[in-house]
Amino acid sequence: MLIAIGLSTVVIIGVPVLMYAIDTINTTSELQDAVSVAEKIHNATRDVDTGALNTTAFTFWVNPGISVTASGNTLTVLFDNGRTSPSTWPASYNHEIIIDDTILSHTTRVLYSAEFTLIGDTIHIIFLEVPI
Repeated sequence: MLIAIGLSTVVIIGVPVLMYAIDTINTTSELQDAVSVAEKIHNATRDVDTGALNTTAFTFWVNPGISVTASGNTLTVLFDNGRTSPSTWPASYNHEIIIDDTILSHTTRVLYSAEFTLIGDTIHIIFLEVPI
């Protein structure tokens, strides 16, 4: 009888604690991925903005909840997974920024390519989903 009570207690208490731990690890991993994406996007934008490169491109994985917006010369990467407080990474640049194709809302991790090009006095950014 004591073994049955012990096993029941382990299952009743242990499973929710384990599920919470797994969710915390997943959320931390998603946030680390978002930080990495934000850094790559801002580094590429900075390279084009300063004239180090006229154009640059790279591919990267996008988790659900990541979006990128531009307003004037400010570019903002946002991560909002709906389970934690949203995180934003804004930066201002010398040139106006226009996002020609945006990152679309999705429910799974998706591979994207990004291209950054300086045309006149405007940085154009194109995000395209890469079919796998």
